[in-house]
Amino acid sequence: MNNRDTAPAVWKRQYKTDFALLNTHQEEIEFLQDLLKVNKKKITELEEEKLSITENQTKLSNLEDLQELLFSKLKIARRQKLVLPTYETPEAQKISTELSSETTPKRKPHTFFIAHQKNMGIPRGKAWINFKSLANESKGEKQIEIIDFGKIYLKRDRSDLENQVLWSPIKFESTNDGTEITKTAFDKAYDRHNTDIKDITKT
Repeated sequence: MNNRDTAPAVWKRQYKTDFALLNTHQEEIEFLQDLLKVNKKKITELEEEKLSITENQTKLSNLEDLQELLFSKLKIARRQKLVLPTYETPEAQKISTELSSETTPKRKPHTFFIAHQKNMGIPRGKAWINFKSLANESKGEKQIEIIDFGKIYLKRDRSDLENQVLWSPIKFESTNDGTEITKTAFDKAYDRHNTDIKDITKT
């Protein structure tokens, strides 16, 4: 079977980038629901096509695997939407807005982490190492508190241990759980943060 046709490969190639640009879990839910409808239609159409048994079964198996992956991600997005409002308050969003540029999505834990690291005079490279250390400590099972953001779970991403960290408001249960934070995104966020947040965090 062509590795490009496996569900994770299709997700990474076609949908991962667009999904990462969404700002809210409601947008993620709607995005995944639309994909599920399109993929279901493809499955139905394929079942009606007169292909060889081998060719048909391979394509059908790939589409069904993708459908399962999409359902898994939809379940995660729905769970996160239920959990996030506890710290997605107007006050929390106000802080996030002041800490982020207009193009930076809200509710990103590394934004708050970076702000406090910069307040302590910690350089960018060391800040990333410290963030990965928190992920090592959490391992997706232990809650870690990010000051002014809340308690979350972090985990090193096995696909790229040095350059990616996953986070979730709930304990990790599968390899598909978590939202990706790359070193590139972390570095860009660090470079954008020039505002001292000490006065903000006093309120």
